[in-house]
Amino acid sequence: MSAYIRKFWKFIKRNETARGLLLVGIVILGALAVWGGVRLALNTEYPVLVVSSGSMCPPINCTLPVGALIVIRGQDPNTIVAGPPPNGSIIVFRPYPSQPDFLVVHRVRQVNITNQTGKGYFFVTQGDNYVTNPGRDSWPGYPNGVPYSVVVGTYQYTIPVPYLGSAILDIRNFMYNDTTGAPRPEGILVIVILIIALFAFEVIEPSKKPKQEASSSEAKVDQAPTQAPSSSIQKILVYGAT
Repeated sequence: MSAYIRKFWKFIKRNETARGLLLVGIVILGALAVWGGVRLALNTEYPVLVVSSGSMCPPINCTLPVGALIVIRGQDPNTIVAGPPPNGSIIVFRPYPSQPDFLVVHRVRQVNITNQTGKGYFFVTQGDNYVTNPGRDSWPGYPNGVPYSVVVGTYQYTIPVPYLGSAILDIRNFMYNDTTGAPRPEGILVIVILIIALFAFEVIEPSKKPKQEASSSEAKVDQAPTQAPSSSIQKILVYGAT
């Protein structure tokens, strides 16, 4: 086994493209490991989200503006409380079972309990923006409010990094169609171009080095004959003077 490992490392040391791909793989695996650890620690599949609508941003005292990068934590249903802004818990949930990627972040205005188990909790929600959300939410199939089973987590705090959430939204809007959720052709084209450019750089860059070394060695070879005649001329002149 160690022999194969040594051969692998020798191959990696010789091949710059392989080293680059290995580094990219390590970075991706590291990011996935960190993401998995954060999901486990916060007990939710979406620990960090970007707010993409203004339903939680009233004209005065905006709660969650568009582009806000928010942290979500999975909580027991009995810890979720109802109330008007800013007292009620803010939850993230899936209002449409057929669209699991469609998430809503709204404040809990009322809690309906049919029993003390997690399946018996229902949350009536409403956005803080009273202009666009003048009344409480009415989601199809949930007359008593959204059940706890569709709640992704509870809002904890906003990550104070300016423009990061807005940049993520811009990239997402460029890569995906908001209406269908399908990848945009131009987004796929950009990714393909970046991959080709990476490989082209790795292939072309090493090919320049031997040429430079060869040119420097040729320069040294060319310099050697020119020095010999000058030294011999100096000797002749000195000997002639004697």
